[in-house]
Amino acid sequence: MNNPFDVLIYLDENLVRNLSSLVLTGFIETITKTQAFDRTLSAGIHDGERLDCFNENRTSKNEREGFKDNNKVEANNNNLNHHVEKDIDLRQCIREEEQVKTTYTTFVLNQRLLDHFNTNQQLQHRNQTDIENNNVSTGELIELEGIITSRGVIPYIDALINLITIFGCEYLDNLNKDCKEKINFSISLKMLTYIRSILTCNNTQDLIMETGNGTAILTVNKDNFMNNRCSLFDNINCHCKVVGKVVKTCTKGCDTISLLRKTGQEEFYEKFFEKCKPLLECLKKNDIIIPECPSLRINKSAIQIIPLDIYM
Repeated sequence: MNNPFDVLIYLDENLVRNLSSLVLTGFIETITKTQAFDRTLSAGIHDGERLDCFNENRTSKNEREGFKDNNKVEANNNNLNHHVEKDIDLRQCIREEEQVKTTYTTFVLNQRLLDHFNTNQQLQHRNQTDIENNNVSTGELIELEGIITSRGVIPYIDALINLITIFGCEYLDNLNKDCKEKINFSISLKMLTYIRSILTCNNTQDLIMETGNGTAILTVNKDNFMNNRCSLFDNINCHCKVVGKVVKTCTKGCDTISLLRKTGQEEFYEKFFEKCKPLLECLKKNDIIIPECPSLRINKSAIQIIPLDIYM
């Protein structure tokens, strides 16, 4: 990246790993060394003495009639034994265990991937003029700068659901008695809740980034933001840089990007929002503030991007 102080706030790890497997020879390297240290010292001394002493004195005297016989016997037996035992046992075993692991993290793969794209001139650096002049092609990997806005379908639906819930469907339907539409606030609340569940399925949603007079639709996953404790719109209206894959452009007059495309029935739900306009006008007549509906379909100077990285 040109600015070394760009802060990474969004990283699609799955997309980075998938692209890395196609263009890089990176791998996860694990080095394991094993040495063992085991020292044992054993020493023992057995010291023993044995002293045996035996003394024997014998005297015998025999007398016979008519004879006098005197015998004397002396015996002396001394035994002396001295016994000493000593032993020393010394053993040493060396064993050392060490593990060195070198793992290529997603951040390293991401940087190597960007370096590879820049070196091979595969990363196209686009600006607002390229968007306005439709100088971007589908399938390109681009780097684009702009300002992420708070405009979007999800914030608009959230505001409507909150508004209807606070006032209550019964109260708002009474204000709308003169409306000839068959859709009331009770029906609208159920439909809005269902639409929101579809648009936020799998934690993906659209962010709208302005690039001069052009528009870039960023399809992001909330799980890929680096700080999960921050709100998605904490950095709204701040300058940012996006690296991503272009999946759709509005280069032709008939090309459009619908913000309701995730429903699979964007035209049907666009008509539903049209039917809701008389209900909202009724609220305005009764001095109730209503949110502004964004453009549900963008058809001029717009591209749709799946971001790999978002920097600030």
